[in-house]
Amino acid sequence: MTNTRFIVWDNQYLEEGIALYIDVFTNEPWNDELTYAEIKLYFDRLLAMNTFEGYLALDGEDAVIAASLGFIRPWFRGVQYHLDSFYIASFCQNKGIGSAFLDFVKADLAQKDIPNIALDTEIGYPSDYFYRKHGFSSNPESVTMYGSTETKK
Repeated sequence: MTNTRFIVWDNQYLEEGIALYIDVFTNEPWNDELTYAEIKLYFDRLLAMNTFEGYLALDGEDAVIAASLGFIRPWFRGVQYHLDSFYIASFCQNKGIGSAFLDFVKADLAQKDIPNIALDTEIGYPSDYFYRKHGFSSNPESVTMYGSTETKK
């Protein structure tokens, strides 16, 4: 973790952030099939939101080694940060970088009076254990659901 620094999102690192996203999520344990075009569009849409909040972890040579992408949203108790994507370069995992980076994100959000972080992740994946280790929990009375906008004809 020597020489690692954490910063608020800076668009000069956009291409590196996209490349790292693709690298992380096309490998174990996710093995997603992703194209540059679809991930670029995902980033463009997030960055276009006036509530976007992003963060980066940079190594000693200013290369992106982690990113946190999300947005501030209202909820009935005020506002919260929706952590949409949080990813760490594979070679940096299990070295404390992700933990320190998440602490940085939490501290910055707390300074902005954003008291909560909401996220979803896959049960049983390393990310599930990572978030639980850092104080996140699931609500047994809640479920994340998905549905199509197509109407039946």
